[in-house]
Amino acid sequence: MSENINLPSAEDVQEWKKAGVIKFLQENKDKLDLDDDDIDIIKKNKVTGPNFLLLSKDELLAHPYNLPAGPATTIVELVKKIKDEGQEQKLQVAPSLLVAPEDITVEIIKQLTRSPDQLPHKPDLANFLNENPLVKIPLSPNHYYQFSTTGRDAITKNERDTYFTLSTEAECTSLYSRLLGQLIYPPSYGQTEDSYHFLWDCVIKNTIETFGMHSASLPTLEFDRNTSKRTSTGRNRPDMFVLVRNVCPFRGEEKSREEAGDPSSELTDKIKDWTYGDAPYILAYYAIGVQITFVALYKPENKKRKMNICSERIAEFHLGCLSDRIRIMNFLRNICRILPIIVNLCPPRDSPEFQTIVRTNGTVIELGYAIKKKFANEDRVTHLKEIYGILSANNVRFSDKLEHSSTHSVNLAPRGEQREPNDLKELLQALICTLTCLKDMHEIKPKPIMHRDVRWPNVICHYDGYQRFILIDFDYADFSPSEEPLEEFSESDHAPEMLNKKHDFKVDIWGVGNLIDSCNVTGIPSELSNFSTDLCKSNPNRRPTASVALDRVKDMFREWFPNDDWLERIETA
Repeated sequence: MSENINLPSAEDVQEWKKAGVIKFLQENKDKLDLDDDDIDIIKKNKVTGPNFLLLSKDELLAHPYNLPAGPATTIVELVKKIKDEGQEQKLQVAPSLLVAPEDITVEIIKQLTRSPDQLPHKPDLANFLNENPLVKIPLSPNHYYQFSTTGRDAITKNERDTYFTLSTEAECTSLYSRLLGQLIYPPSYGQTEDSYHFLWDCVIKNTIETFGMHSASLPTLEFDRNTSKRTSTGRNRPDMFVLVRNVCPFRGEEKSREEAGDPSSELTDKIKDWTYGDAPYILAYYAIGVQITFVALYKPENKKRKMNICSERIAEFHLGCLSDRIRIMNFLRNICRILPIIVNLCPPRDSPEFQTIVRTNGTVIELGYAIKKKFANEDRVTHLKEIYGILSANNVRFSDKLEHSSTHSVNLAPRGEQREPNDLKELLQALICTLTCLKDMHEIKPKPIMHRDVRWPNVICHYDGYQRFILIDFDYADFSPSEEPLEEFSESDHAPEMLNKKHDFKVDIWGVGNLIDSCNVTGIPSELSNFSTDLCKSNPNRRPTASVALDRVKDMFREWFPNDDWLERIETA
């Protein structure tokens, strides 16, 4: 092969049909030292331009080619020259050995996932998420030309050049093997939802994980999918979700084309409360087979409107098309850029938004949009059904509700946000809501109900047109008085008489006083501190009733926040 050959560019070869390959070999067979039999073997195997660029020596020596070693070596060297030195016009006899390019995946991903200075406004979100990368992904010829620009599932040269660049010195080897290769050659799928899971994961999950794992802003990125089926929580959790510092800023609902149900409605219907603080939106998608639609979820702008989560469509993609799979990769890359900003605007969470907790007594608690508790002993379910039934019949305010139950489980709502008050106003609001609930419970006839476990972990913040606090976890609630001490309870968080002797609903009043003493609010007025002392008196008979305590706290709220209409709003709700 000492004679000169006019080499085509690799892009030109990509466009060749079978006849183009044979024509080039026939025209240069003498220079390449190939005979007609060698070329006939290539012809019989119907080698197109893209296939020609992928030929290896091992492949040519084996069945079905079975080329002699000399012609096989010549063709492989020719392919290398076209791909690696496409601008050269001379084919050398003995090309230097190729050196594997340096893998710069981590460096490139860090550049591709840099967060913007601020979160895009909702009207600008579509433009931002479709924004092309400022840095192209370098790929070696072997990988670069896998993105075909001809054929049924191909991308245009312009699309390829938008996202990728040809490089022989450094490339994103890991990015190709982990993500890009699966986008080029996606898994097949069938008719059921389960058959689509691998496809959805290869495109959506894999992209988020790949870009997220190397992003400096997403160190705690966690992913889970299909939790609702595994835990039987049904509508209690999304089909897929991403957690960043325990917050879920991105989720998805999925269906096959044949499956009944509306995944777009499930995205909004499942969310009972907006627990994302000042975040103007969170992001989501719904999949119907290969059709993927991305949306922004946000709370109503009218604060007086009843809480119904709103949804705004951003973009649609078809996973059956390589062009769309590449565009969705870029779309998800941009989502990874703003997930940290969204989470920073959300209240911090001490525990994951979606999780399963197993208590030492065997109770399983599944935290989702609502709360599902599963008990080994069905008597526990019977007890809770009785307690919640009485609360409902007596219109007890500011408690969670029993949505439905089975033999061994109960579903409770709302989930709310488990956090302590941030300031004095929120502390008073929490006390007013809790005392209102206790007042209603303690005045039930003929048997008052006492909660017996009033602590901050059992008081949640809930927004439904206005902020309120909800008393939850009635597992240890009972009728007042009770002869049964609860010796397993902590002395620091519970009234002393409850741990070793007969007690009544005044244990709940002690619990409210302890809420004041144990909160993290600074600068509590002396009047409120002294009031907590009255609530926690060692003699239960000297503690005020919930009704008297409620009036005291309301007076404090009116005195310290005279221009706030929150109290009037909850009293008329």
